[in-house]
Amino acid sequence: MFKKLEQYIRNHVNTRLLRNLSVFAIIFIPLGTWLFATNESPLDYTMSMIGNKLGYRLNFIIWGAVTGFLLIFYVLRLFVLKAFKDKRARRLLIWSLLFLMLTVLIPAVDYLPVLSKLHTIAAIAFALSLMASLYLFVEHLHRVNKSSKSWSMAMFWITIGGSLLLHFLFGNTGVFELFFFFSLAAFLLLLRGISGR
Repeated sequence: MFKKLEQYIRNHVNTRLLRNLSVFAIIFIPLGTWLFATNESPLDYTMSMIGNKLGYRLNFIIWGAVTGFLLIFYVLRLFVLKAFKDKRARRLLIWSLLFLMLTVLIPAVDYLPVLSKLHTIAAIAFALSLMASLYLFVEHLHRVNKSSKSWSMAMFWITIGGSLLLHFLFGNTGVFELFFFFSLAAFLLLLRGISGR
């Protein structure tokens, strides 16, 4: 399925449909995250808590599935636009989707501590695999255009470092998750600008 999606993107990369879907993706990722995370106070609850403990489980799964697909689509389109063919980056991208789906599907509730731990591991693995894939892409962009690295690498570290800093400052709340998805969307927009189409 992943290869078929990539082939479709490759064959239709600059059609109006894929350009519009790309715009929708970059708007939906932060907006959909905001809409879900603010069902309750993100200062008090993580998205997982909202999804698993406060009665929004189906919404959480839908958010994860839609966000995961749009992320994969958007990043794959970037890879195609810049003729980036690194198999490791693609494998990491596939793993990131799998881990995001596991994150939203595995219940994180106190009375199932083993599943709750697996949920946390999947969430961390999602972020790490996605950012590792994007790191490989940034390195590729640098080889093609030396001046692109400083901006793209700075945004890469802002996304990771800012999320970790907010987790440290605010604890396990939705604040760091919101920052991650908002800064990720800005990072992806920056990468699209560097990709030049």
